[in-house]
Amino acid sequence: MVIFNGLLKIKICEALDLKPTAWSLRHVVGPKTQTFLLDTYISLNVDDFRVGQTSTKQKTNSPVWHDEFVTEVHDGRKIELSVFHDAPIGYDDFVANCTIQFEELLQNGSKHFEDWIDLEPEGKVYVIINLSGSSSEGKTSLKRQGAVRRRVHQVSGHKFMATYLRQPTYCSHCRDFIW
Repeated sequence: MVIFNGLLKIKICEALDLKPTAWSLRHVVGPKTQTFLLDTYISLNVDDFRVGQTSTKQKTNSPVWHDEFVTEVHDGRKIELSVFHDAPIGYDDFVANCTIQFEELLQNGSKHFEDWIDLEPEGKVYVIINLSGSSSEGKTSLKRQGAVRRRVHQVSGHKFMATYLRQPTYCSHCRDFIW
């Protein structure tokens, strides 16, 4: 596995085709049509460390940000982009996410990446990434073992953000029982 050490500059430009999950629509009164607009923002993490968050764009499923983040990366393996709906009540709702491996960015020898990246379950995001530093073959590290992290988990082929609930939990996308 390739690890990256150096300066990461990432510009999150825009997103397209974002759709609310069934969980996001739980408080909507009346017919749940495709016209439900999201108040979206993107959370940016590098190896489970929070780097930043874009501003919230109100009432749109195709937000435009042009927000730029610069951070020093040590032993970096992946970049995570998670899209959330800024919910007025309770926790913000998960919309979509993607993971970009540094290995994929560095495989063609270029340290500049500019393209649309597909989000799961739906949508895509346009990012510009510039890397300045070095990469090497990595070894496993136990630095953050046991640290509290907010992760996207995959159960029965579905992705969700874990929260502690005292009741049965169902998938917000297809309504299957999770736990």
